[in-house]
Amino acid sequence: MRIQFDRLNDLEIQIHRTLSEESKSQPNLTITQAAALTGVSPSKISKFVKKLGFLGYKEYFRFLTGKELIKRKKMNTEFSRIQEFMENFDPSTITYLADLIKKYDKIILFGYGPTNICMEYFEYKLTYTIEKNIIRATQESLIPNLLTDNSLLLIFSVAGKFAQFDSLFEEAKKKQAKALLVIEELNSKLRLDNNEIIYLTKSQQDEQLKSHEKTRTILFMFIEEVIRELNKK
Repeated sequence: MRIQFDRLNDLEIQIHRTLSEESKSQPNLTITQAAALTGVSPSKISKFVKKLGFLGYKEYFRFLTGKELIKRKKMNTEFSRIQEFMENFDPSTITYLADLIKKYDKIILFGYGPTNICMEYFEYKLTYTIEKNIIRATQESLIPNLLTDNSLLLIFSVAGKFAQFDSLFEEAKKKQAKALLVIEELNSKLRLDNNEIIYLTKSQQDEQLKSHEKTRTILFMFIEEVIRELNKK
């Protein structure tokens, strides 16, 4: 699922900010109430949430209130979690990312903590798949000097709960580079206005797990599918 904040105009950004704030005190806000609150019609709200990347208002508002977007099945194993991922995955995100990689000359990969291991693997696979300048940034501080106007910054994360992405997106914007955040878990608390996020799932891993304890299986699966797409003739 692609959340495309960068597609919103000024009015739509203001609508999103207003509803984000209102959702904290009104977790059951209807589309009619949302329209009245923001001074637009219900049809405008409906068009706005679909433009952002949601199926409809209910899914959008579940996102704002931090609820999972799908009914969770009982998942006792990693296999059952992967099965749910495969049943609900949006394959268009694979084509989209592959097309972006083809478009830019320099690909910069970054992930915090254990996710950087995924980026090391992605770097290895990309190096033998496409003739591009592939760079894995081992530290966040290295990224500003790597960015150019024909570079693509790909940031991967499991949940995005303990990282600050705003500064990286701002640096990319200054250098006229493209930046994209790929996150496994749904995280409605991220506030990255005017930027783009790909959520790989509509649920979360066990909330009792610490960030370093969570699996990166789905990130690796997504990487493999992107490589497969790039290998297509």
